[in-house]
Amino acid sequence: MSVITKVLGTLGDFGTQIRDHDPLLLTSDERASSHMVGYTKRGRDLRISMPRGTELNDGDVLALEDGTAIVVEAAPEELFAISPDSAYYWGVVGYQLGNLHRPVRFTDDAMLTPADAMVADLLTRLGIIYEQKTMPFVGKRYGSHTGGHHHEL
Repeated sequence: MSVITKVLGTLGDFGTQIRDHDPLLLTSDERASSHMVGYTKRGRDLRISMPRGTELNDGDVLALEDGTAIVVEAAPEELFAISPDSAYYWGVVGYQLGNLHRPVRFTDDAMLTPADAMVADLLTRLGIIYEQKTMPFVGKRYGSHTGGHHHEL
């Protein structure tokens, strides 16, 4: 098996060239990993080695062979869909989740973040409306993080 080193495009880029696809189901953490071994739903063995910083997205085509595309599919995950009822609380939630270094994705009407007890407690204490859902962790990402930082004690 050869090593996949780049994304060829998205499903929409190929039109009629793709007659079938074999999904590679990945969590958000797996999509953020530059190097991995994976297996498609049909059992194809894949070796992936992307450039550092590459994050795979739902719908990315990794390989195309005889009309069959290997396509990244975002796996369902346990998430909180947070829907604050005012601009003030959108700001508060954004600040708190950023302060906790929580990954966030935005949809038209909600902020998504992985479900965990600490975030549930925070949202409950703040009186923020949220719902736990099992769904792919996809949506718009915003941020300009270009390097790490640390907190002085």
